[in-house]
Amino acid sequence: MKKIFFIVLASILLLPFAASAMVIIDRNGSSISYGISWDSPPMQVEQVLTGLDSEFSGDVNLTLVNGFGSSDIDSWFGSGVVSIILEELAGYKNNTTFGWYDTNDLTNSGQIFSGSNSVGASSTVNFGGVMDFGFYIDPNGSTSNRMYTENENNTENDYQVAIFKIEEYENQYILGWEDLDLNGGAGGDRDYQDMIVRITVNKIPEPTGLALMALGMVALGFSRRKRNS
Repeated sequence: MKKIFFIVLASILLLPFAASAMVIIDRNGSSISYGISWDSPPMQVEQVLTGLDSEFSGDVNLTLVNGFGSSDIDSWFGSGVVSIILEELAGYKNNTTFGWYDTNDLTNSGQIFSGSNSVGASSTVNFGGVMDFGFYIDPNGSTSNRMYTENENNTENDYQVAIFKIEEYENQYILGWEDLDLNGGAGGDRDYQDMIVRITVNKIPEPTGLALMALGMVALGFSRRKRNS
């Protein structure tokens, strides 16, 4: 009886350890460099992410996919996105907004999170069709200093976000933002953890769009048969 009790007790004690995940980060040769954070404690994005293992159901590998120039993964093609705030470690966190933008028209954009949204907030956005899009933040809520996932749209072409691909999950990425203008490397603390957002890109059109597409194909087929008869 004692032996059985010991085995059960040992199993219970080991449960938390068995459930935890290991987060492995591959910097992938990226040119993005980190500085010493001005926050307290002074943690960089990679240190924060390795402490968020409860966000994953198993071991995960995160690969940095921007900081390479023309081969950056910094925009996406899809019909919508699910976004979750994983962490915010910044003085601006109560005002900074997060949203999406059309890569072909920066004026076409939409807010996903407001400054009042905090860790754990989630949002689903449907575009009503497929499009090329990226993400932005408005640091401290200021649209005049908007920062984009595509670095060529930022001041001095700065990388204001570190983008990690979650290898074990399809179409999922983590965006770690630096909310101070890097000003060509002369500004900011480059900790990339001021707002950390996990995104899941929906690459499939909504059912309504699929139905309209199917109707169009049926109409096209009917028209061709009519011409050939």
